[in-house]
Amino acid sequence: MTRGSLVTAQEWFRRIGFVCAKFETTPQKIAKMSQKQATEFILDVIGALEKEGRSGNYISNIVKPLKSWPAWNDTQITRAIKIPRSQPTKVESERPPTPDELKKILNAAELRAKVACSLVAFGGCRIEVLGNYTGDDGLKLKDLPELRIENRQVTLTKIPTLMIARKTLSKAGHQYFTFLAQEGCEYLQQYLEWRLRKGEELLPESPLITFHERKGKYVRLEDVGRKHITSINIGDMIRKPIRKAAFDWRPYVLRRYFDLRMMMAEGDGLIIRDWREFWMGHKGDIEATYTLNKGITQDAIEKMREAYRKCEPLMTTEKQEGVSQENLKNVLREQLLLAEGAKVEELEKLDLDKMPNEDFQDMLRRRLLGVMTNNGNRQKIIPASDLKSHVSVSNPDWSRTPSTPPPRWPS
Repeated sequence: MTRGSLVTAQEWFRRIGFVCAKFETTPQKIAKMSQKQATEFILDVIGALEKEGRSGNYISNIVKPLKSWPAWNDTQITRAIKIPRSQPTKVESERPPTPDELKKILNAAELRAKVACSLVAFGGCRIEVLGNYTGDDGLKLKDLPELRIENRQVTLTKIPTLMIARKTLSKAGHQYFTFLAQEGCEYLQQYLEWRLRKGEELLPESPLITFHERKGKYVRLEDVGRKHITSINIGDMIRKPIRKAAFDWRPYVLRRYFDLRMMMAEGDGLIIRDWREFWMGHKGDIEATYTLNKGITQDAIEKMREAYRKCEPLMTTEKQEGVSQENLKNVLREQLLLAEGAKVEELEKLDLDKMPNEDFQDMLRRRLLGVMTNNGNRQKIIPASDLKSHVSVSNPDWSRTPSTPPPRWPS
């Protein structure tokens, strides 16, 4: 079990110990049970936990290692064992925050926690990507290829910036990447520059997030930068500002925030579903396996970056000033048509945001040509009795009187 997941192995070992202590038995005795004895023992455990009022999910998590341990010792549990259903738990009914609520959480967080929250909420990273269970691996500075540190200054050559989750950090066992929004990039830049001012030497192998205090005291500078922080500590780091903001959520809710915001962007046609799943570290279907999980070209990465940039207004907590590029284009088109003389009713019938540039230019050109006919004068229908007042005789030669005959033009 440890070869697959150290966390699962230790958790199942703990649950076996809980059952042995509660029912006064040992793992050796469970391993020597026959198939019938093991099945009846599991049913007894389910009945006892059910009487205590334990939820179905809790009982299911206890039964899994109880079935796995006899199977490892060549005793397969073949009888179907029913687990009692339970009411929806607090976790199942937990909703993700809104951008305003996320802003409250970020305002209550210290600088290092802001970076951790941003990586999860804006990048969709699992907490274990930032630092694993044992604290010996996690995101490193080299995993942000567009990060530059020169003259003790931190710069990001491209924003949104690219973040790579290596195979060893991926739960699904494959390398993938995601992006970090501009708001998160600002927090990251401030945090890394703060570490530089503290005297730390930032190298490609340095952890992106590291510890700075141990038992209320700062650790030695030579220790900082060589050790990753564990996923448990990162979870505690994120939970602290959530509680300060008066919310009773788990740290994992920030990853659900990213998923929901990207789902909304998908509904608006800004991204496709495969990209959303890929950024969250999911393998997807067989099509995603051949298009995303086998290496991506640079032009495809830039296309994904541009799509991610369009999603930022739905995700970040900073107020967007002005209008977007798409809205600005529509405003300019409307103003051009209004200046040309178009009516508001005509504009309402036109789908300007989806009209190709060539079609809009052709329509504008035809309307302008109609206006410029007769030196820019529009045709106007008037009664015959008013004709005299609208007709004026122009005489370019002011030195001649109207009675003087006009000069003879050369043939």
